[in-house]
Amino acid sequence: MTWSDYLPAWPLQISPALWLALTLVVAVLLGEALVRHLRLPRIVGYIGIGALLGPGGLGLIPQLPVDEWRLVVDLALGILLFELGSKVNLRWLKANPWLAGTSLLEAITTFGAVFSVLVWFDVTSTAAAVVATIAIATSPAIIVRTVTESRAQGQVTDRLLLMTALNTIYAVIFHKLTVAVMHGQAGTSFVHTIFPPLYLLGGSALLAWLFGVTFERIHHHLGQHEETFSFILFGMIAFATIMASTLRLSPILVLLAAGLITRYQRKHTRTFPPHFGSAGAVLVVLMFIANGLAADLRGLQDGFLLVLLLIVVRIIAKLSAVLPLATHSGIGWRQAISLGIALVPMSSVALLLTLDTAIDFPEFAFGLGMVLMSWIVILELAGPILVQVALRRAGETPEKKA
Repeated sequence: MTWSDYLPAWPLQISPALWLALTLVVAVLLGEALVRHLRLPRIVGYIGIGALLGPGGLGLIPQLPVDEWRLVVDLALGILLFELGSKVNLRWLKANPWLAGTSLLEAITTFGAVFSVLVWFDVTSTAAAVVATIAIATSPAIIVRTVTESRAQGQVTDRLLLMTALNTIYAVIFHKLTVAVMHGQAGTSFVHTIFPPLYLLGGSALLAWLFGVTFERIHHHLGQHEETFSFILFGMIAFATIMASTLRLSPILVLLAAGLITRYQRKHTRTFPPHFGSAGAVLVVLMFIANGLAADLRGLQDGFLLVLLLIVVRIIAKLSAVLPLATHSGIGWRQAISLGIALVPMSSVALLLTLDTAIDFPEFAFGLGMVLMSWIVILELAGPILVQVALRRAGETPEKKA
């Protein structure tokens, strides 16, 4: 027997998983410190520590293959999307058509403003359209997490949840359509240009409907056994997410639509434990850390002016679209300003759509993709703070109500 038979090899070979576990601990501690001492959202600590220790920072955690962290992001995002959908009542749009108009105007204005800026910078119209569709998305992960953490309730909060859900749907659908146009311009046959988005949208809708039907049947048999029901629902969300990825559908659309369908079938919202219990909460924290690890600010080197201009233009677009219809839809100017600011964050949905585009078009990854990644990183760090401030100014957090 030799020393090497029972002692570790030197120098020690540290597994990236060890650093990731340590990052989880540090991120949670940092998040608590931000809440207690600076009254900032915990998310800022989660994303910030990931960015600091990841490849774009100190490099303690190496670049992870997309397949290794995307499943975590898809699962956690699926939880938050279903949670978002289960809180949104689509009947409100019928009762208040001005609210539907506000949502459409905000999406169209955001698209038009971002598209115009990119074309002004000599970006091709198709590529500009792809980025502009991604820019429509308001981060459901940041919104749901910040609303839950701040315990916000009220008109602005309800409208924020509804418009975030709608913006996510707009962004995913029109992104798939614009990417199909890019494929057509690249020489793809007409059939293979048209069929992929139709398959993705139709298949996602069908899977979401099956989820909703199954959900209602299980709830009918389990009744009030909330803990057991939450465990089963968590498993169903994981199953639907993995199945959607396996079938090359959109996990984003599937889980959000499933939540909307189950909420629409009920007259009253249903209360679940935040993120469906501890397992879901851990996945959500890991998702934000993974977003931080994926942080890439190299786009600022050559495109600082463009990134800054896009951020400013997008904020102005969302505000200018919400304000004109504020009184018609039933809120005041102060509430409308708070709503417009709270719609600013970008995070996981925009990140996944950017990565999907980069996979299909590698040249996009090293051009506009870099700009878009930098844009996303800035707004996912600043976004939670903007949402928290907006909800406080609207008077919908407990300390303001008190």
